[in-house]
Amino acid sequence: MDFAVPEEIELLRQTLRRFVTEEVIPLERENDLTWDVAPPNDLRKQVRLRSKELGLYGLDMPAGVGGGGISFSGRCLLEIEANFHDTVFFEDVLGGPGGPTPVLLACTEDQKEKYLYPLVRGEITTCFALSEPDAGSDATHLQTKAEKRDGAFVLNGTKNIISNGVQADFAMTFAVTDEKLGARGGITCFLVDKELPGFSVGRSHNCMGFTGFQGELVFEDCHVPAENVLGQQGFGLILALDWINAGRVKTAAMAVGIARRLLKMSAQYAKQRSQFGSPIATYQAIQLKLADMATELFAAENVVYRTAWMRDRGLDIRKEAAMTKLYCSEMVNRAAFEAIQIHGGVGCLRETNVERVYRAVRILTILEGTSEMQRLTIAGRLLKEERW
Repeated sequence: MDFAVPEEIELLRQTLRRFVTEEVIPLERENDLTWDVAPPNDLRKQVRLRSKELGLYGLDMPAGVGGGGISFSGRCLLEIEANFHDTVFFEDVLGGPGGPTPVLLACTEDQKEKYLYPLVRGEITTCFALSEPDAGSDATHLQTKAEKRDGAFVLNGTKNIISNGVQADFAMTFAVTDEKLGARGGITCFLVDKELPGFSVGRSHNCMGFTGFQGELVFEDCHVPAENVLGQQGFGLILALDWINAGRVKTAAMAVGIARRLLKMSAQYAKQRSQFGSPIATYQAIQLKLADMATELFAAENVVYRTAWMRDRGLDIRKEAAMTKLYCSEMVNRAAFEAIQIHGGVGCLRETNVERVYRAVRILTILEGTSEMQRLTIAGRLLKEERW
């Protein structure tokens, strides 16, 4: 396994760094944007289109559909870089949950023209509507139903805490089409346009650390054309699991990027802050905290690289994706805790931004499946294996 960063990825990483620091963050400041409110859609689109122009947006999608054709490993490297920088446009720089996804490669040619190609170009966004009030970690017990009537499907149900749900132009919506089959052939994915009658956006959730990116989707006798079924009817859960496994690794990469930022901020502050006549960086108590943060960060980086490498080779990463997401999401929470400790009272002040990161990373142990569910997935896969 080669750990050297390919030249083309390094060039993209440098482009990404310049884009965020020289264009995205200044745009944020010019418009006086904060994490308390989601950025306006017109500015989000501006960032996406510029990112696409630079060859960043949709870069891990196949070249045949307008993407950059880079590996999943390359995407994770860039995800780490993107999240090292702090910007409210984090969803739009590379394309987060609302951006292009390989799941949509299951589109028919007509669906590609209407949904996939505009999505890869950054002109529209989507959302992954799986989670429900009573079916979060247990995605096999969805309550949203899709009944076939007169050549269409009528959807009824509610999805909640859907990333990019408020802003999305269409939703990849999972619903039960056969209750008897359930998770084994009875769940279907639909491409649902926001303007369809019966489809409405409910609450916009206020989340710890940031707000406006999660929302509630409501379907009340929403008639979805049969041609809007994504992939094969009844096998939507296979698409969902592929999205979830990739999402877990990308979430882990996000955590690594944020942890890098926390470590840098903490080390810089420790060298500047003096107590008892010396910089606090000279004290062993602080040095030990920095050493632990750096060691855990190093381990987290490597587990992300290894799991991404496995996915690029078509290997089953269900267990490894769970391990990666579990370790990295908990690691960044420990890093945020120690960053507050190192900053002391200053770390609790809004102007340092450390406290916001501390609040924001908390959701990473819940996003894409809680830490408890990751552990159950790991144990379940482990016990099924013939050899350890």
